Amino acid sequence: MPSAPPPSPRFALWCTFLLLSVVTLGALVEARAHSERQSPAAQTNQNYAVACCTILVLLSLMVVVLHKRPALSTVILGTKIEGVIVLILLSLWSALVAVVSDTRHGLATDSTGSISNGNLYYFSWAGLATGVALAIGYVRSVWGIDASEELQHRKRLKHWAWLAFVGLVQMGSSARLFDNHCGRASEGLGEAEMGTIKFCRGCQLGIALGIVSAVLSVALIGLKMGIASSGKVAWLFTAEMITSCFVAVCQAIGVALLTSLDGPGACINNLFYSSWGSLVVAVLLAASCAEDWSAASVEVKASNGGRYGGVDEESERLQSRSGGFS
Repeated sequence: MPSAPPPSPRFALWCTFLLLSVVTLGALVEARAHSERQSPAAQTNQNYAVACCTILVLLSLMVVVLHKRPALSTVILGTKIEGVIVLILLSLWSALVAVVSDTRHGLATDSTGSISNGNLYYFSWAGLATGVALAIGYVRSVWGIDASEELQHRKRLKHWAWLAFVGLVQMGSSARLFDNHCGRASEGLGEAEMGTIKFCRGCQLGIALGIVSAVLSVALIGLKMGIASSGKVAWLFTAEMITSCFVAVCQAIGVALLTSLDGPGACINNLFYSSWGSLVVAVLLAASCAEDWSAASVEVKASNGGRYGGVDEESERLQSRSGGFS
């Protein structure tokens, strides 16, 4: 009698994804029934969100059932079929998060951008995070690429990845708020929903800050994974320190303006979370760079008998401490 295949390391994630999908679908149906947005466009997007979530529930339920059937599990475990399903789930769930967070559709947020349905808002984002974890686990098991271990191995790389992500969320949220309350999509809105000049300029500031954070983070990630892997680069640590401090200062100014009383991030929404998240990550990056610089300075002074050895010697010591800043 053939032995049963070993359980999938992603089975717990699939079960979690199924649970999140069911809760999100229930919250979505309830939110659609009580939504004040009754325009044809809003209703179309509401029906699209329900259809996406229904497909997600059925697909995740199918995968969970196949995992528990030894005779059928080989069809799904670690195969291209599972990879295609994960890709479909990520695509549909990304679209779902965008729809439910949009103020024009009246699902998870109200006309002011505040969260009106906590279950729908938070469980939809949790489902997206679980989908990303499923994709990472699939890539690790099939191709042997451990993205999480790579992020842990290279110092500060994980923080730069997080800064790029929250920067993209900040940019997208600001662009959506600007489009809904200041751009062409604001036509037909009541006077109370139209954005003020300060509100619209805040949206533009959020777009700019998100782009800057994302572009600089991706550039540093490329340098740390590409150039630094081929050898020690003396100026890379300096670039990290300057960039992190620059982003931290910009995001501090942005948080003060975006989350002010009349700012687009005053309400608890995607822009509020992404603005504060960008600031926190940038400060952690700057603090990590400052800590390494301070430790290297102490080592350089100790090796020179208390004399300061200069920037070049300190950069070399920093390279040895962080493995070429990789």
